Amino acid sequence: MSNPTVSVILPVYNGENYLRFAIESVLGQTLQDFELIVIDDGSSDPTPGVARSYGERVRYVRQNNTGVAGAFNHGLRLAAGRYISWLSHDDVFHPAKLENQVNALSHFSGPAVSYTDLQVIDARGEVVGEHRLPGHEQGQNLRHILTGGAVCSACYSVMYDRRCIEEVGPYSEALRSTQDVDMLARLARRFPLVHVPSLLMQVREHESRGVHSKEWERDVVQFFRRQLNKYPLAELFPELGAEATGRQKAQARVWLAETLEERGFPYYLAAYSQYRGALRESPASAPQLLPKLSRLFWRHFRQRVNRQSLKMKLAALKAREAN
Repeated sequence: MSNPTVSVILPVYNGENYLRFAIESVLGQTLQDFELIVIDDGSSDPTPGVARSYGERVRYVRQNNTGVAGAFNHGLRLAAGRYISWLSHDDVFHPAKLENQVNALSHFSGPAVSYTDLQVIDARGEVVGEHRLPGHEQGQNLRHILTGGAVCSACYSVMYDRRCIEEVGPYSEALRSTQDVDMLARLARRFPLVHVPSLLMQVREHESRGVHSKEWERDVVQFFRRQLNKYPLAELFPELGAEATGRQKAQARVWLAETLEERGFPYYLAAYSQYRGALRESPASAPQLLPKLSRLFWRHFRQRVNRQSLKMKLAALKAREAN
């Protein structure tokens, strides 16, 4: 297919357990004007055989391991579709996903980004939950993304006009765990985010997902801390205006910090720098801000103690089982 409407890019690494479900969910779409590009990021399991078993319906490309961003960027270089859609190898599209998102994007005269609501499935494919995602006003999207809001789950179902990538550039290969949120933030700065309020995506929860790793916990904190300090407050809070006072800016920083705290572990660890930023914006607010910093410190201290205690209990349990 020389010029398909949609290019679905599916990066995979050692994904034999779930890859077939992902591929078949694409092949079964109501909109059939697509190409499916599977980028194998150096798998050492039977992934190649699974992908090749579909013949010409799947464009299978193998590369040396670079990480998910590098694999997806390889797919972007090969893609010929007007719209680009991401699919992780362990997730599943509902049959009408591509059709509904293309319809949503076609109403815009310029480039735009769409996302859908999603279901959570377990390792067996059984539905165990659902997430109805919010739709924020254009000027508010960035601050909700960069504080780990529910809209971040748009990463799972995202589809965008290929012209978006031509403007913002490819996924960051330097980011191993947060490349998708980084891209969502970059897209949100320049293009409308269109919410398609339907459960059109299934995200699989299983033990080997990256979000259960120590690397993910570390990368998330570093990413949100770095990005919130990178973007000017005027972009995160356009309603502040050019005449915003130090106290108003401090209040904006406090909103960022308190929102991160609400997200739980590990997001709240990125709140420290926002409280410190609020102090710099308005030193007179110290009596209100210092107790918040103290509360955050003690929360983290208790978290570390509890996690360490749990580790010791698990180690003792394993030792008893071994004996």
